[in-house]
Amino acid sequence: MAIRSNAGTGVIVSLVVFILISIFLLVMAILFYSGQATQMEAAQNAEANLEEFALKRERNSEQFQTIEAAAKKDRESVLGYLLDQNNTLKTYVAGNPDESMENIKRRFSALGVDSTIYNSLKDSSRKATDTQNELDSLRQQAQSLQEERDRLTADVETANRSRDTLLAAESKQMEKYRTATDEHLSQIADVRELMEVETDKLRDRYSDTITELENEVDALRQEKVVLKSRVEDLEGRINKTRIRPHDPDTLVDGTIIDIAGSNDQVYIDRGRQDQVVLGMTFEIYDDAAQIRPTPKGVFPRGKASLQVIKVGDSTSTAKITRSTIGRPVVRNDVIANAIYDPKYKFKFLVHGQYDVDGDGYPSEEEAAYLRSQIENWGGVVIRSDTLPGDLDFLVLGVEPMDPVRPPQDASMLVQQDYIRKKTTYHDYQELYKQARNAQIPILNANRLHILTGGTDL
Repeated sequence: MAIRSNAGTGVIVSLVVFILISIFLLVMAILFYSGQATQMEAAQNAEANLEEFALKRERNSEQFQTIEAAAKKDRESVLGYLLDQNNTLKTYVAGNPDESMENIKRRFSALGVDSTIYNSLKDSSRKATDTQNELDSLRQQAQSLQEERDRLTADVETANRSRDTLLAAESKQMEKYRTATDEHLSQIADVRELMEVETDKLRDRYSDTITELENEVDALRQEKVVLKSRVEDLEGRINKTRIRPHDPDTLVDGTIIDIAGSNDQVYIDRGRQDQVVLGMTFEIYDDAAQIRPTPKGVFPRGKASLQVIKVGDSTSTAKITRSTIGRPVVRNDVIANAIYDPKYKFKFLVHGQYDVDGDGYPSEEEAAYLRSQIENWGGVVIRSDTLPGDLDFLVLGVEPMDPVRPPQDASMLVQQDYIRKKTTYHDYQELYKQARNAQIPILNANRLHILTGGTDL
């Protein structure tokens, strides 16, 4: 019985020990799981806080890893490294690490930066380079101009010295001439007195001969009057039989035979066999009666102008170069060009200087251009200082001014210039009077331009 009691006590003790161990393990398990839950909650909170600074995909990116490695290299946190880099960049760009990006952008926008700072600086650098190159070029030009000015200054000084030398020589020569003139005047007075004495002697001796010669002169004058009357009569007969360009009917050189569909091209009844050339221009009128000058001698413009762009055998294609609103070009309109005639070559005398381009400066070069245009379009240019009997048109340039006579003490050059200008004025007026008397049409450059369909003046 005693042995059985000891055995029961051992079982009880073992059971108690087992229960205590189980309770301890249960408590330890409870404590372990409680700590794990706390750690998991703390880990979740830490992950949420980390998400506020960098998302998981951002932390896994290669760029973040590069920044993290650079921060570790500098023994800084990632945030500290980024803040340091941000402050360094703001200081470099704006000069102030506390400047906001909005203020930085606003300041650069005020300076004209509308893209990246690098591109703007690159563009500014390029412009500065271009400006520097232009400045270098201007400096070279200025240097060349300076050298040219120095050369011209030297030439002027040389010319002034030459002028002074010539003036001194001329003054000395003029003194000799003045002395010689006084001597010659004295000699002339003596010779004049002697001539008067000899003239009286000769008049007494040859009075009869003089009377006969005077009678012969009177007869020649009467004969001249008769011959002049005959010449005028013959000129009147010739003028009745020859073509008169100033008659409006004779100025009609062709007709519009058709209108192209685009209405800016027409067809005329004149071609290669009628001596039409490419580029020739014509003025367009409703009928021949419109080509009549006003009482002041001004020819009216037509309702349109054309230029030949294609020449056929008997017809040509032309382009309308000028038109009038409300007056369309239609079939059977007439065309005129004062230079051109399908069967006759008009003769033109071109005299004076012309201002063909309208710049206010007449020149001989523009007169030569006018002569070449007349010849290219079938006219004949007469080169003469007088009016030939078979002339058709007199084309006068800009009327020269009647010069003012210089004072008696003017230099030789001034006197020669006056004589030249006076001769030019006299020749112009004389040709005008002769043409009016002979009833030859007189045109100036502008009137000829109108009557040939020109549009570029």
